[in-house]
Formats: sequence, structure tokens, C-alpha cells
Amino acid sequence: MKKPIISDINFLRQKSEPVKQEEVKDLLQDLEDSLDLSKGIGLSAIQIGELKNIAIVRIKDTKINLINAYIIDKNDKFRMVGEGCLSLAGVRVDTRRYREITINNNNGIVEHYEGLLAVAIQHELSHCIGRTILDDKWRSI
Repeated sequence: MKKPIISDINFLRQKSEPVKQEEVKDLLQDLEDSLDLSKGIGLSAIQIGELKNIAIVRIKDTKINLINAYIIDKNDKFRMVGEGCLSLAGVRVDTRRYREITINNNNGIVEHYEGLLAVAIQHELSHCIGRTILDDKWRSI
């Protein structure tokens, strides 16, 4: 079922809790339905009002379900110019991202991603720990 995209920054800054296996199917469907109509490339459960560690990324023919996922390794930090977010309509921010990441996905499955997929996954996993692009903003040292 399509759900509205949450834009309340205070809600988005909450940390999600692990998703239970019996919740996965329905949440994935809600995420798919909501993302299909929003024309984005990724969506996390917190963005549709569910404080669960689950998100999806859809780029061309690649579909990634992120279930209780977290980053275990990252390489090649760079400045992502003008990253946007469905929850922050019209806002573009330069963010700190990594070109390559390795994640633990779905409770023990190790996966490696590069390029735009890596950036999109980092974005969605940030949402799962209560961060937005405003928190991941590039800061010169």
C-alpha cells in the first residue's frame, strides 16, 4: 500500500529497530508501492512512518532489499555533490560518501557495492540510524 513520505525531521532522526522476519514481506511491499509513485531510487521504512531497519534501492534493473543491514567496511571517501532525499523535497546537499562499501545484509549475508548503488545504500542505511543528508553533509576539515 502506498504510504505518504514523512518529512518531519524530528521523526526522521529516530533510530529504527530491527525488523522481524514476519514483518518483512508487508514492509517491502509498502516500500515498493511508495517508491514507485515517488520516482526515487531508494526508500527506508522510517520515511513511510515505520521505525524498522528495512529499506529498498532500485536503480534500473538492480533491486536491493536492505534487511537489518549495516556497513562493515567502506573505502574511497568522496564528496557527493547535490544529493537529494524524498523526505526533504527540494533540498540538495553535498554529502560525505564512499565509492565502495561492504554490508552485512539480512543477518549475515555479506555484499559489496560500488558507485551509485553504494551511495544509495549509504543514504538509506543512514535513515535507519536516524541520520539524514543534513547530518551526512560534507564538512571540510
